[in-house]
Amino acid sequence: MFFKPLILRNSHTLSKFTSSSVILRRTETLPWLYRQRFQASSGRTYFASSIADLFTTAHEITGICWVVLIPLTTFTLRTIFTLPLSILQRKRIVKQQELRKISQSSIPIVKSRLALLANRQQMTQPSKPVLTPDQIQLLALKETRKRGKQLFKSYNVPLWKNMVLPLVQIPLWTTMSFGIRSLTQLKIERSTKEWFESFNYKGTDLTGPFSDYPFIVPVTLGALSLMNVEYNGKMMSRRGTDNVGIEVFRDDQSRINQAMKSILNISRLGCIFMMGVSSQSAVLLSIYWISSQLYSLIQNVILDKMWPYRR
Repeated sequence: MFFKPLILRNSHTLSKFTSSSVILRRTETLPWLYRQRFQASSGRTYFASSIADLFTTAHEITGICWVVLIPLTTFTLRTIFTLPLSILQRKRIVKQQELRKISQSSIPIVKSRLALLANRQQMTQPSKPVLTPDQIQLLALKETRKRGKQLFKSYNVPLWKNMVLPLVQIPLWTTMSFGIRSLTQLKIERSTKEWFESFNYKGTDLTGPFSDYPFIVPVTLGALSLMNVEYNGKMMSRRGTDNVGIEVFRDDQSRINQAMKSILNISRLGCIFMMGVSSQSAVLLSIYWISSQLYSLIQNVILDKMWPYRR
């Protein structure tokens, strides 16, 4: 009975000491984590705000309304940054396809040479194993791919250059989307009458969803996106014999056709997803997405007329 209060008092002191040490350790470690997260988020916010400030400056200098300024800026940036790369890539893809036809035409020759070597080896050295037809097919494909890469390199059209356009186009689209989205935040920070009225176009708040006709924006964006996807899919599956009316057997179960179908299905799902996002996004952001899709569709049609792609 005498030691019980002493034990309780010591345990209470020990618990206070341990809890204070835990709090001390937390206060020592958490600010570093918060500092890292804050710096990363503040960096993204600053970058998006810079894009929004550029839009605001252009709007104040030119006096062009936002409904016209966003598509005009989209067309200008796409023409400067992505159109030259798209032209180069279309020329490169057409040249690659021409060289690929040359390399694939040598497959029967490579097969016959390998079969001849296998027969000679069987006659001179019957003890050694002979190449089977499957092995000859595999070796012929490897040799054809090797020759194709050498042809691409000699004509300065390597496959890795096909990744240059996506590496420029995707960051540009993302940057513009975040910059236009941050205009809503600037509207709240700069709460003046003139600033609010600049985002009001014929009674419609451009910083919020289009509530009067909520289905117009998603349907327009989805239609343009699906037209782009289907047009590109039709272009990639087009053959040179289609123009003269000759039907050629199409192996729908081949790896290339299966991969193309998978890419098209993923793109279609992406279009449906963007329709849902645009229904809850600001009108300005949806206008940018629609303008970008419209530019891509016009660009694809013109490039296909000038440099048609044939499999």
